[in-house]
Amino acid sequence: MFIKEIILACYILCIAGIVAGVTCGVLSHIHKKTQLNKAAVMFLAGMFVICFYDMAIYYCNYVIGILSSMEVMRIGNCLIAVTMFFWLGLQKQILDRDAIHFLDGVVRKYMLIYAAVWFILTIAMPVDYFYTVKWLLLITDIFLIVGFLASSVAHSIYTSVSGMRNSTTYMLITTAMLLWNYFSYFWGEASVYWGNSRFIREPLDLTIIFWLVISIMTAMFVYHQCFKPTFIQNAPPPKERRQNTIPSHTDIRERIETVGDQYNLTKRERELVELIYQGKSNKEIAESLFLSESTVKTHVYNIFRKMEVKNRIEVICIVNEENK
Repeated sequence: MFIKEIILACYILCIAGIVAGVTCGVLSHIHKKTQLNKAAVMFLAGMFVICFYDMAIYYCNYVIGILSSMEVMRIGNCLIAVTMFFWLGLQKQILDRDAIHFLDGVVRKYMLIYAAVWFILTIAMPVDYFYTVKWLLLITDIFLIVGFLASSVAHSIYTSVSGMRNSTTYMLITTAMLLWNYFSYFWGEASVYWGNSRFIREPLDLTIIFWLVISIMTAMFVYHQCFKPTFIQNAPPPKERRQNTIPSHTDIRERIETVGDQYNLTKRERELVELIYQGKSNKEIAESLFLSESTVKTHVYNIFRKMEVKNRIEVICIVNEENK
């Protein structure tokens, strides 16, 4: 009886979650500019546009009875492709592994090409054109979905094996939601091409559940990974206690784990941070971890880039919660 009201309430909650996530991301980025903050804000901004657009379509279709045209739906798909582009950018910053940079690059380029081509065709071509090329539409949509899902699954696997607990939880839940949403997508496409029964179309009305869960999970991720380490865990101590901010030896590992979560360091990179903190050279680290010295240099470079520092002293300062 109150399905329409519940769905509209979900849209409002989704937008509220997005605004909360953007607020945390922007405040964190102002305090400390990182690529992770920037990528999160860009993705959430794209989600805001999509949710507002979807809410307008749903309201027109099911509340006031003005049916959306094919052009409106196609523009929505183009906006979703752009949002997915930003979403993969966020996942890339979360993981930052060279192993799947090629896959990410290919999928993200395809998303931009897809959005640009279909947006131009939507504006330039009559509506009947889309019914004549419906199979081409379906094929390009399937490539988009499969590519994005492949990247998300790869990211989930790598965050899991890298010991990135918070990131793994986020990636696994969002990837599971992707599977559910894509199932409803193909369910809905069946209604377009092989029938238009109400039973088939109804799952599409619940797409907002997908966006709602993603918005809440992303807002929580931004809070824990960006906002909390910046404004809560790393809040400056009172003046009379600042001389005691250097952690004891027993707290070093815990501090390195905190820093690792804050800067999305891999398990190997956290090991190197601990050895850097101990004052070991690249050669000594290589001998300790049974790695080549060139591999150690690569890891150190990645650590400096993620933590946005220029030398080992600054790494130690961050671990000690000191100003660089």
